[in-house]
Amino acid sequence: MARAVVPVIELKGSGKTVKIGATRTPMIVGERINPTNRKELIAKLKVGEFAMLEGEAKKQVQNGADILDINVGVPGIDEKHAMLEALRIVQDAVEVPVWIDTSNPEVLAAGLKAVRGRPGINSTTGEEKRMDVVIPLAAEYGAALVGLCIDDTGIPQTAEKRVEIARKIIDKAEKNGLDRKNIIIDCVALACSTGESGAKATLDTIRICTEELGVNTTVGLSNVSFGLPDRPVLNAAFMLMCAGQGMTCFIGNPNDPHMQVALKSSKLFWGEDKFAMGYLTYYRKRQAELAASEKK
Repeated sequence: MARAVVPVIELKGSGKTVKIGATRTPMIVGERINPTNRKELIAKLKVGEFAMLEGEAKKQVQNGADILDINVGVPGIDEKHAMLEALRIVQDAVEVPVWIDTSNPEVLAAGLKAVRGRPGINSTTGEEKRMDVVIPLAAEYGAALVGLCIDDTGIPQTAEKRVEIARKIIDKAEKNGLDRKNIIIDCVALACSTGESGAKATLDTIRICTEELGVNTTVGLSNVSFGLPDRPVLNAAFMLMCAGQGMTCFIGNPNDPHMQVALKSSKLFWGEDKFAMGYLTYYRKRQAELAASEKK
């Protein structure tokens, strides 16, 4: 079967343009600037210390992140101020595009005004009250929009219901002047430890959104392995399966060696790594690092 064609979405950072949908190997959106389950980052944000964000940004980009997700949602802080500081520090440190990740409309609007280049918005759901706020902002600022397959009833267990929500988000966006070529559908990964159909529903949703709706897709990858051993290995394996269904970008950890191997392998197998030079360069680098660590 010929590959379904999805539009190419260009995101721009302070000095670099990234094209989502242009390759078979998905773009990786670095997940590490996010306080979820990160006690040190939460503590720093609560006292207004943002310096560690520079190191987080640089490390992720050095390890292959194409885009960085920026989330500073810690209860009790001035999230608007924190977002503006985070965007300033990150975009001074690295050139890649960003996704502004917040559930606060005021913070989102402020971030869209301040960001350099063309960002993504992470995200709207299929809930009417959320779409009514986020979609007009995406249209006003020309941002790419991530749409989560979640509505007022929660996360559907079946691909069919998720696709219904995706259609709803796309229809609403198009009525507000935002073309589907600027929409990325988050097909939602659920923990396999809580139900055997969680991953399959995600894979089926990616395929249907790609083939029938003609939109780019993404997933918050690490959710799938929650509660299970060898999570990095499972995450890398799931990424490759999602890519095979047509996923064009995903939120994950670029610092994880298993994910790096998976991405290098994907480029190699899809013929996007000329003469295997990317894979060989990475392999030699890893061998040198292992040899150096053994000498210590």
